[in-house]
Amino acid sequence: MKLEFTRMTRRAVLAATLAAGMSVAVGACASSGPGAGSSSEAKTLVLWDYQQEPGKEYLKRLSDYTAETGVEIERVGIKYEDFLGKILQAAAANKLPDVIMIDNPWNSALAAEGVLTDLTDRVEEWGEWDQYYDGPAESATWDGKIYGVPNESNNLIMYYDKTVFDEAGLAAPTTWDELSSAAQELTTDDRYGFSTSMIKSENSVFVFEALLWQAGADLDSLDSPEALEAMEFLESLQETGAMSEEALSWDLRAGVTELVNGRSAIAFGGTWDGGWIAENMENELGIAPLPAGPNGEASNLGGENWAITTTSKLQDEAWDLVTFAVDPDQSMGYLIESGQLPSRKDIAEAPEFAEEPFATYIEQLQVARARVYGPEYPRMADALTQAFQSVLSGQQEPEAALQEAASAIEPLLAK
Repeated sequence: MKLEFTRMTRRAVLAATLAAGMSVAVGACASSGPGAGSSSEAKTLVLWDYQQEPGKEYLKRLSDYTAETGVEIERVGIKYEDFLGKILQAAAANKLPDVIMIDNPWNSALAAEGVLTDLTDRVEEWGEWDQYYDGPAESATWDGKIYGVPNESNNLIMYYDKTVFDEAGLAAPTTWDELSSAAQELTTDDRYGFSTSMIKSENSVFVFEALLWQAGADLDSLDSPEALEAMEFLESLQETGAMSEEALSWDLRAGVTELVNGRSAIAFGGTWDGGWIAENMENELGIAPLPAGPNGEASNLGGENWAITTTSKLQDEAWDLVTFAVDPDQSMGYLIESGQLPSRKDIAEAPEFAEEPFATYIEQLQVARARVYGPEYPRMADALTQAFQSVLSGQQEPEAALQEAASAIEPLLAK
């Protein structure tokens, strides 16, 4: 999962389309849509994803589906940063593909805009929804209905320098207090105790939302004492010198790079980076769940979902492709190859995921929460970013920054 969230909304795309009178053409799929690649005679499903270098196991699921059913798949890979905009443009022009693979925060946004087919009845008849962890299932749900099926998951996790911890006689922190104490104790002239992303992007929102949830707050309660506690905890890490002000310019990879290079003792990062960290870190790597806050454990969920568009004329075939792709027999090779986490409990119970680091990743997955905030989420994320960036840069006090964010976000939640 990539975490940069495009700021386009369908309303903006519709307005621009109508104003310009444009006809939308999207890459190799300019002719794709309800009339092309979607007729019952052609039996060709048009699939859009943002995999620029898809692995052989990802592609094998598609070819296996064609071999089993005879239904061809016309796959189009679009750059991640262009993907959501292309979907919304195609929706405005009534030229959507049949199936899309989407970053899971987009699921609720596209469902709210009427782009995605309601799969609730199909899911109930399918009878496998109870195999999905709460977070992945929630990511595909909007307004009480199901609009997608999780393909795979990932989440935020804690990485730490076990060599440094052992030398100091410390165990991995399990609470905010322990994290703060360890980070301060392990801060030296050439090493910070803690690093993560606080850049102006979804990377940093991915981190701060987890702190909010651990404190017992959410985007609808930013003016609460719990949200203030989360913000003040983050601020304290910087004020004590345990977290560098450079975090304001780091994405998640840069934050864990500090750990790899010995310039940090603890880092919050994505499970997708675990293999890279282990390969490049000279000291022994430790991996543990995020320390619990006052309200308990929580992490942020990432991953992709399969979804079917409302304009597809091959709804049955599209549903068959989705359920075929997420079947345990089909999913296992893809998950092992990609290093991603299973969204389903039955797959997570396989021996391949019983050893570290997957065992810890899946433990964290069980308390990971989805970002299900509807079509205005990009604007909400911007307001939240502005809040913690202004606090960490010394421009605002925590309470004032959160009040400003709450005022900006509250009307967006109602849409």
